[in-house]
Amino acid sequence: MRRQILMASAALALVSASPALAQEISPSEAESIQQRLTRYLPQDMIDAGLITVKAATSFYELRFDPKVLLDKARSGVVKLEGLKPMTASLRPSADGTYRIESNDSLDIKGDIDLPEGRNSFSYVIDSMKLDGIYDPEILYFTTADWTARTLSFSSTSPKDSVTASFGDMAMHVSAEKKDANTLDISSTAVMNAFAETIASEQSGRVEIGADKLDIDVSMAGARYKAMQDLVFLVLDNMHKQRLEAPEAARLKDLLRTALPVFDNIKETIRASNVTVGTDIGTFGAQAVNYNVGMNGIARSTRFGFGFGIEKPRPPAGLLPPAYEGLLPEQATVNLAVADLDLAGAVAYLVDHTDFTKPKPLTEEESKEIGRIVLPGGAMTLEFEDVSAVSPVYDVRLTGKMTVYPDDKDRRSADMTITMRDFDKTVTYLQQNAAAVPEFGQVSFGLLMMKGLARDAGNGAQAWDLTVGEDGKVLINGRPLPFQP
Repeated sequence: MRRQILMASAALALVSASPALAQEISPSEAESIQQRLTRYLPQDMIDAGLITVKAATSFYELRFDPKVLLDKARSGVVKLEGLKPMTASLRPSADGTYRIESNDSLDIKGDIDLPEGRNSFSYVIDSMKLDGIYDPEILYFTTADWTARTLSFSSTSPKDSVTASFGDMAMHVSAEKKDANTLDISSTAVMNAFAETIASEQSGRVEIGADKLDIDVSMAGARYKAMQDLVFLVLDNMHKQRLEAPEAARLKDLLRTALPVFDNIKETIRASNVTVGTDIGTFGAQAVNYNVGMNGIARSTRFGFGFGIEKPRPPAGLLPPAYEGLLPEQATVNLAVADLDLAGAVAYLVDHTDFTKPKPLTEEESKEIGRIVLPGGAMTLEFEDVSAVSPVYDVRLTGKMTVYPDDKDRRSADMTITMRDFDKTVTYLQQNAAAVPEFGQVSFGLLMMKGLARDAGNGAQAWDLTVGEDGKVLINGRPLPFQP
């Protein structure tokens, strides 16, 4: 979905490191822009016209010809048809930015001859449009809108096949300078009418569908200046086998300056009216949610991730009626790995690495970086919200657990389980115990648990569960009976 914006962004990334005043469109300036765009390209690709810039009446025409890449890599294994140049108009503004507009389509078909047989594929986009304002100082769009209509993909091999399609999609991206060195970047996208079919000799046929996908991505405090310098340092020296001492020192300085790279990043994806058709029937859900977040390369980095499902629907008749009554209307799992010392690992890397040598780090130094990431050898897993809610129960788990990857027997936990509608849950289990005998055992266990619970207010019971490194378990501050 972001391919066209990324292509335009990458192509313009070398136009200028600072704003330039608007000027009349001229062939000489077109040539100057082209030279900056192709600075790091091999000469044969430049001569073949991979990227060209020409002056028109009121804009510059940027042309990217992917056939040049294909011709250079041609081996006879890949056969491709339908490739055509992609073009965009660049209109310079008085503030040094460029307005970029493009309107293209895509219809590519190809074959790859592999030992196991021929793999055929196709990519089709009826229409894709881009309209944005690109700022050469930040090497990104201050604002851009990208739309596409009727997208499809297919891949077929002797043993399996995949087809996928979207009805249409739209994306908006924006970037705002917070100060001389940092950016806030955001992106929102909507994709409609998603469908995918996977057919395999081993796993059979699976059909996946969703009415809509909503995607939201944001990055706050991106250190764009330091990252630009890092990228250009790498590009300027990528032809060398090893860095010289001045470049190595510069690289270390930039790595220190770039931290924490960003202050916070978050991505959420919501799929509405999801269906998964299989040989045993069609599974569905009103919505499926996914999220991930991170607070940068910091001394105490926290990486969170989560998954949720709303009103899941199994195939009719798959579950006995008593079990269908226990299906949650909503289930959520939000976890986080916390207290990772990623900045400490980078600092150690910078202090101990010799980028002028073929092997920058010793084996022991490489192991030390892994030890620094987990202070004291501990990895902390936080349970932000693990919950399930239905008409007959409402249960939630929060808290944290600490484990030691190098010491499998060492662990501790401090968690709270909260349960509402306790009596309603027990009643349901007892009423259905004749059909499902296991329900009777579960209801008896729950009644025993209730005797250990504390009143959490509003009709809820709670259990504060503490597990020490010595293996002792406390529930609401009291030792668990019958433990050694």
